[in-house]
Amino acid sequence: MRVLVDVTTWTAGRSGIGMYTERLLRAYAETFPGDELLLASNQPTEADVRGAQIGPQMPLRALWMQTALAAQARSSGADVLFCPNYLGPLLPGPPMVATFHDMAVYLTPETFSFRKRELQRRLLPHVAARAAAILTPSEASRRDVVRLLDVDPRRVVTTPLAADPMFFGAKDPAAIAAMRARFDLPERFLLAVGTLEPRKNLVRLVRAFEKIWPQHRDVALVLVGGKGWRDAAIREALGSSPARQAILTTGYVEAADLRLLYQGAQALCYPSLYEGFGLPVIEAMACGTATLVSRGSSLDEVAGDAALAVPAQDDDAIAEAMARLLDDDTLRRDLAQQGAARAATFSWQRTARDTHAVFERVAAGAMPDGSEG
Repeated sequence: MRVLVDVTTWTAGRSGIGMYTERLLRAYAETFPGDELLLASNQPTEADVRGAQIGPQMPLRALWMQTALAAQARSSGADVLFCPNYLGPLLPGPPMVATFHDMAVYLTPETFSFRKRELQRRLLPHVAARAAAILTPSEASRRDVVRLLDVDPRRVVTTPLAADPMFFGAKDPAAIAAMRARFDLPERFLLAVGTLEPRKNLVRLVRAFEKIWPQHRDVALVLVGGKGWRDAAIREALGSSPARQAILTTGYVEAADLRLLYQGAQALCYPSLYEGFGLPVIEAMACGTATLVSRGSSLDEVAGDAALAVPAQDDDAIAEAMARLLDDDTLRRDLAQQGAARAATFSWQRTARDTHAVFERVAAGAMPDGSEG
């Protein structure tokens, strides 16, 4: 097949969707070497997977998508147009497959900027109607898409994500110690990973840490992630926190350092208000690190019984779970072992195979048959 892919998120400093695009395409190119990939973007990217780069580039992504990308889809001879970041051209063209990672713009609208919220809520129903198939990373997201956008369940297919292979393997104590020295971290720290935005529930996480810090003065809370939107409340919580000397922010970090941060942490704390998958959870598990997650959305599904789960809205419950993970070595070790086994059940090769199967069906004019799960 010839597949035209929107790679606009594969840029420097990429996070969730950019990582999804990169890792899926790498696995896809390796697993299906006979397929031709055409990579399109309105701006320079770091996309270096096997495939031809096609233009043109334009300053406004929304305008590019509805004009240049739509024209490329028709003129390139593509069998499938793949849009891995929700939105795609609305004009007719080859069968389009779009990935809807979650329905947060409907379920937690207060966590978005006004512009992004309005743009997505206006366009998503039209993209859903135009798409031959919609991919979601979890069954929870699949149910949300079907319910909120009134989409035929057969057109929505779950293709779970995975940890990159680099996150598996034995820990290197010397490398972890060197990483701690570079970031000026104590021996024991709790880790939170994700863009600094309201949906990650970081204000509540900071408040929970404040509750346990008097009894755990040797512990730091480390927030890893680039600047997001509507982060004023997070900055205020950090600046006014009585535990601010023990709360560290690193900004965006490269994958090699992220791996060492996961490995060196006592636990990953991920009490997100809503997630379509929660990639940091499966990455931390692959690194052999205990995890704390919030109940609801996809995190129960992704983590299974291999994480400590708490209500996202309960500061006291989050604080209690953090303290348990710091104080109970046996619990932490058991969760780490269960998490590593859990992470090993997911792979990007499986994601690539599942995605390819959808491409084949829509290219042949068939229903993707997401009702099979």
